[in-house]
Formats: sequence, C-alpha cells, structure tokens
Amino acid sequence: MTLSYKNILNYSCSKLKGFSLVELMIVIVIIGILAAVAVPIYSNNVMKAKRSEADAALGSIRTQLDIFWGEYGRYPKERIDEYVIGSSWNDISPGELSGKYFSDSSYTYYGSPNGKVFKLTCTKGNILDYNRTLDQDGVFKDE
Repeated sequence: MTLSYKNILNYSCSKLKGFSLVELMIVIVIIGILAAVAVPIYSNNVMKAKRSEADAALGSIRTQLDIFWGEYGRYPKERIDEYVIGSSWNDISPGELSGKYFSDSSYTYYGSPNGKVFKLTCTKGNILDYNRTLDQDGVFKDE
C-alpha cells in the first residue's frame, strides 16, 4: 500500500472517535452521586466547626470563672443574663471571644444568688440550631 494523502486522511479519521452519549451520562451520574454524598458531610463538618468555636470561647470564659472561684470561693452572683465582655469578674478584652461565626456579644453569663451555680450561653443567632450552654459542672448542652 502506498502512502498517499487520501490514505493518511482516511486512516486518521477512522481512529478519531469522541465519547458516546452513554459514556457522558455515566460520568454525569457518578459526579452527581459524589456530590450527593459530599454535601451533607461538608455541612455536618461546618456545623461541628461552629460548635467548636462556641465551646472554645465558653471554655475560656469558664477559666475566668474558675479564677474568680479560687479568689472568692463562689461564682459571680449576677442574676440577669449579662454580657461577658465588660464584666467586673473577668479580664477578657474586647475582641478576644470574637471568631469566624460569633462575636463578643454572643456570650452571656447567668449566676445564682448563692454563687454556686452558673450558666454560660452562646446565643444561636442565625449560626446554630440551638443556644450552646456550659454550666459549672463543665457540661455542654444545646438548648
């Protein structure tokens, strides 16, 4: 067989084939399945990150309360939900509790009259499904 332009053109055109519609549909279905699995996992991880930020800030506030307990033998007796920043019982500076999801004003403190019980709250706002709380026993709750 002699190599002519026509033979080379016919040979190369017969070897060039694209993807069939079935192959493209299979790829699209696989991508859809992967997306259907990945989106809920991602959303769950974002919610865990939000809760972790709230828990870390609540833990920092609790450390300040433990220091107060060590000095006075009781917790502060504020009976109303009070913002943590600016309270006389801690030395947390403005901006220390602010993070990606929550600001300083997201955290409040409620103390009992006898100074033995407290509840710290991170208000849910539009971030969490429930308020996140921490009590004197170190128990985190969604309320």
